[in-house]
Amino acid sequence: MSEDRGRTARSTDEEFARLRHVRFGELPARVTPAEDLVETVDTDPAHEEPPQPPVRREWGA
Repeated sequence: MSEDRGRTARSTDEEFARLRHVRFGELPARVTPAEDLVETVDTDPAHEEPPQPPVRREWGA
């Protein structure tokens, strides 16, 4: 059984590329970044921290 594995031919990159093409078809065109990208700044105020929860001794218990 291990003898059979040693005799198998290794697949080449071209064979893998052909198999990918058969399985997935043609790739879509590459997306290029838009030239009109603008850096943005958040204008909303930052969220405030919630108050600390009361401690049991502060409840007067």
